[in-house]
Amino acid sequence: MEERSRQHNQVAWSKDLDKKPIKRKLLGKDLVLYRDQAGNASAMHAYCSHRGADLSLGSCRDGKLVCPYHAWRFDTDGRCIEIPAHPNRPIPAFAHTFTYPATERAGLLWVYPEANDKSNEEAIIPSLQIFPELEDPQYTAAPYAAIWEAHLTRVIESVIDVAHVPIVHRSTIGKKSKEEIQIDFEADEDHIQVRNGNGLLQYQFPQQWVLTLPNQTRNKIYNYVTFTPMDENKTAIFGLVGRNFAKSVPGINSIFSRYSAKVLEEDRMIVESQHPRPIPEALRMEAHVPADGRQVRFRQMWYDFLTRDEKKIRLDRLR
Repeated sequence: MEERSRQHNQVAWSKDLDKKPIKRKLLGKDLVLYRDQAGNASAMHAYCSHRGADLSLGSCRDGKLVCPYHAWRFDTDGRCIEIPAHPNRPIPAFAHTFTYPATERAGLLWVYPEANDKSNEEAIIPSLQIFPELEDPQYTAAPYAAIWEAHLTRVIESVIDVAHVPIVHRSTIGKKSKEEIQIDFEADEDHIQVRNGNGLLQYQFPQQWVLTLPNQTRNKIYNYVTFTPMDENKTAIFGLVGRNFAKSVPGINSIFSRYSAKVLEEDRMIVESQHPRPIPEALRMEAHVPADGRQVRFRQMWYDFLTRDEKKIRLDRLR
């Protein structure tokens, strides 16, 4: 399993990126994020083309990224525009670096993991699709996050698995859940919908998930989670708990954030213990029962994706 979809991936909260550059890892690649003069987020290869210095240790001047070692200055398209040691010499082509498309939505920074292709100006970048609740102004959202030492596929399966809820989460969200379950879900090529009691869980391939309570008419709430494969054995999780009530109550965001993080933590040790690290390369390599219907459907999506003819990013380390 050495290929991943060309999809935008969340790499940080928007609030994390201010005047100072920051470094993040996506699909085994180190990126530096910074803001240009207009305040827009930019993403670039993390290391200077000169001597490989970490550009996140540098600074931003007039919207340009400045290397901390020799002050080489880079524009938002990756072009080196200044070499202080030789101000009157032409800048050689090897001084330039490469960038990645970046955008901000729902308080998150998203990066498309394929470098901008200067040789093909007509290259199409797929639009970022997110659940509408995230940008609905009636909601206030409380954030939470975690990093798990686990493969992306195992992490995703943990949130669409309903059968584990009364066992792993018996002291939190699983208090009133029964261990015996009836499967009620629908799926198409890129989506899985699961009904569990009053809740509706919606999964969008490859890495977004939201839980809503559709029958609520007044006090509405949602729980959103998105997953980023940092490398083959590490996954970043970003979550938002949105609500349309108690918006100005002091401390309420912290309560929602802490509780959601607690629920997430209940899963972490178990998911990190799973072997093989990614899901097996065929369904027959692990046992399945009817309660695993949603996970089986996810695996079929994953296997189907890996065999499609569409262009993908090869990641030999994300196996």
